[in-house]
Amino acid sequence: MNHLSLAVRLALTAGILGVAGVAQAQTPQTDTPSSTDQNTPPSKSNAKNLQSVTVTGSLIRRVDVETASPVVTLDRAALSNSGKPVLGDVLQAMPSISGNATNPSNNSNGGGVASPLLEAGDGASRVSLRGLGINRTLVLVNGQRMSNPDLNLIPTEMIDRVDVLAEGASTVYGSDAIGGVVNFILRKDFQGAQISLNDGISSHGDAQRHGFNLTAGATGDKFSITAGLDYNKYDAVLGKRRSFSKQQLYLSSGSVVAAGSSSIPTGRIQLPASIASQYGCTINSSGTANVTLAQGNGSALGDYRCRLGSDTYNYAALNYIQTAQKRTNGFVLGSYDFTDNLTGFVDAFYNHTVSSGQDAPSPVGTGDGLIISSSNPINPFGVTFSQNPVAGDPNSGYNFQTRLTGAGTRVHSYTTDTSQVNAGLRGNFGQDSSWIWDASINYSHTKRDQRDTNEVDIPALQAAVDGGANIFNQADPAVGAKLKEGVKTPVYLFTQSTKQAQFETSGELWNLPAGAMQVSAGVLYRKQSMNYTVSSFAVLDPVTTTCQILQEACGSPGSGNFDVKEVYAETLIPLLSDQPWAHSLNLDIGIRSSNYSTTGTTTNGKIAIEWRPTADLLFRGTISQVFRAPNLDELYDGRTLVQPNLNDPCVGRSATELAAHAAACQYVPVNWAGNSPAQVNTFYSGATTVGATLKPEKGKSVDIGLVYDPDWLPGLSTSLDFWHIYLSNTLTAIQADTVVSSCYNSSSSPYCSFIQRENASSRQPGQVFLINTPVVNLGNTSTSGVDYTLRYKIPHFDVGGFDPGNFRAGLSTSYTSTYKNNATPGEPGAKTINYAGTYSQQFGNISRLRGTVTVNWEKGNWNAQWQSRYVNSLTALNADAAIPGVNIPMASVVYHSIQLGYAVPSIHTRFDIGVDNLSNKLPPLIYQNGSNYNVDTATYDVLGRYYWARATIKF
Repeated sequence: MNHLSLAVRLALTAGILGVAGVAQAQTPQTDTPSSTDQNTPPSKSNAKNLQSVTVTGSLIRRVDVETASPVVTLDRAALSNSGKPVLGDVLQAMPSISGNATNPSNNSNGGGVASPLLEAGDGASRVSLRGLGINRTLVLVNGQRMSNPDLNLIPTEMIDRVDVLAEGASTVYGSDAIGGVVNFILRKDFQGAQISLNDGISSHGDAQRHGFNLTAGATGDKFSITAGLDYNKYDAVLGKRRSFSKQQLYLSSGSVVAAGSSSIPTGRIQLPASIASQYGCTINSSGTANVTLAQGNGSALGDYRCRLGSDTYNYAALNYIQTAQKRTNGFVLGSYDFTDNLTGFVDAFYNHTVSSGQDAPSPVGTGDGLIISSSNPINPFGVTFSQNPVAGDPNSGYNFQTRLTGAGTRVHSYTTDTSQVNAGLRGNFGQDSSWIWDASINYSHTKRDQRDTNEVDIPALQAAVDGGANIFNQADPAVGAKLKEGVKTPVYLFTQSTKQAQFETSGELWNLPAGAMQVSAGVLYRKQSMNYTVSSFAVLDPVTTTCQILQEACGSPGSGNFDVKEVYAETLIPLLSDQPWAHSLNLDIGIRSSNYSTTGTTTNGKIAIEWRPTADLLFRGTISQVFRAPNLDELYDGRTLVQPNLNDPCVGRSATELAAHAAACQYVPVNWAGNSPAQVNTFYSGATTVGATLKPEKGKSVDIGLVYDPDWLPGLSTSLDFWHIYLSNTLTAIQADTVVSSCYNSSSSPYCSFIQRENASSRQPGQVFLINTPVVNLGNTSTSGVDYTLRYKIPHFDVGGFDPGNFRAGLSTSYTSTYKNNATPGEPGAKTINYAGTYSQQFGNISRLRGTVTVNWEKGNWNAQWQSRYVNSLTALNADAAIPGVNIPMASVVYHSIQLGYAVPSIHTRFDIGVDNLSNKLPPLIYQNGSNYNVDTATYDVLGRYYWARATIKF
């Protein structure tokens, strides 16, 4: 403890002296070229002395560490010091990541969610650079895209470093690289073997995790091979284990209300006044009142009482704030030199993940088609409970709603298997040639088996109730056993695969006065496929909007594929070198043409400038075109039922007004009272499901910045970058309000065909029956801001003859100035909203300022790290359920974590311990505003103070 106390005090002191502000940067532990080498423009002569590499964000092989691309690198030391067994937890703390990124805590409502690609509770972690969404952030392994961009699939021990480029890079990597790319660079030349054991637990005594990693490798004159096996297990944590999530909280009329669902196990039972009056219930305008079971087994009228507004069910207590997860990973990385000019390589990994989310038992009732006949012996009321009046039964059509606790909680279990192999040959055209080439094939496959336990099967439940299962008395275990006959386990099976072949070559064209002109070019072919199947009894009927089980778990099969052919090139042109005010001046130009079988051809280019007026100062700027082709989900996903509220513009209209808006208001009666806002049925789907077509998103990415590595202060490096990203024709699922208002404003709107109203012969003519809300091209989005980083390796110093060791400090911040979205450009009344500094259900957490600061200390066999992470205060939009448009403030949050390590050379062992969220900081509340946990789980820590330990043995 004395060593720990000393280390922490020294780290804090160094942080205060060496760091001002809140940020993070990681300094590589490996040797890097000197500052002189970094600032030298590439040429044929120095390329022989320094090994050139392909940097993230460029096709050109460079000796320069700093280029026109603002890349932030996390090395192996940064990954290890975090103590995180999976990469997702490390990456999601970076300042450039914001918005609706997903993580393993998100698990609610796993069945029937809108996208089969993104199921809640599957244990995945994904990233959203610049808050632009996970579909606009490209995840790479050694520059090759992952078809399943789950960061947790990649074993930590497989990684040498992680490069994060937070700017558009479509000319280098193609579609999806709009917010930027995350590139995992793999290890090589590993010698020997090591085993690592890890464990962790929260200060609440839960959320335990444990696992191990085994890595071995060998390197010879002509070969290198590294292989590993990794296992990690996380225990589930229930919402009731934390004060902020144990009950669903609502902000209503300025007051915080702890509430729940009106679907309660003792029933919400609608009775006519003639029966309800005996309980003293207040009779409503429809001449009915609601009662609920108070005592007994429900067989006698005296067992019931009036239902109160406080009779609610706390469903939040049974949600997981951390899903149950088990991951097993294996990987092999190898290369072999066939000749001096020819090398074969293979990078392969496999992941098997078993995870589960949980929701409270199902709410069910007459609205789902259940009927409890007046003649059923379990029914003491003498009336029939049904959604609609039953022919020949005047005492029918009364509502009954309950919570099926007797059948148990709904568990969404996932088994996901992912494999990826990248293999090929690389070589050069002789020892005297600068030209190299690389030919590779890439194959990846993901299969996810989702099973939803205890989903209500309406016909089976009806049979159980008709057979005497007393649904009024679920507290009886015997009743629960019978009600279990009324549930099923639907299976949703999702598979996707990617097949790719690629050839690249690069080298020097000719020597210019300032150095060699370099070029890199390549061709690529990729085919991506998906298939999604659903158990037959869970398939959504597009006519009735139902299936055999509850609507929430209904799904639709979907399948499809596309292929893309690409040609690309990039050139680096040295313009000036060793001139006054131009130590170097380079021009970087790139172009990429992509032909998609679904959307045709798109060509995008970039131009970048690198200017060093002096050896230690770099000015850089990049302007590039970006694009994103529609993905498999957006194209081919089947129908899924969503039930939003609709503000119907056809309510209360005169005959003249209705005639002027006939397309939007078909069958609507004159002066129709309607029911607005009303909950309506909508079908989310891919575009092809409704016969629509899509085109790529397109836009521009601009980054202008500087890097300063002063010779007068060795060890210091700092950078400042101004960035702006603009997108048009964004791919998004259209909202019901947008569909109807667009058609109302223009009868020629392409969305008019999406609206289906009840016809003139129905019971409710004009009422919206269904609205199709598929993925469409609609909207403009732009965001801009400033990034600042600083790293400093503090010169060695003594304190009164005492050697305190070596210190490094790092900062990284990202400030979002604007995040503007126009959801319906060109539509009457359309407006642009700036979401910077806000939390919204659509875009998530767009805090204006995020940052981290890190201080590292090393002395002998000891090392320590202190890190702070900062998320600025912001505003939660539309947070008051009773007052539309009312916003609430969310406080800023600072998280602290510490790590201490000690190596014991005599036994080849290293021990590490750490504490995350040292101050046990609670997340700010956003109440029921788009969250089942009252907080933003994509941004803030939900577990509280967390202790971890790790032991690593090397052989």
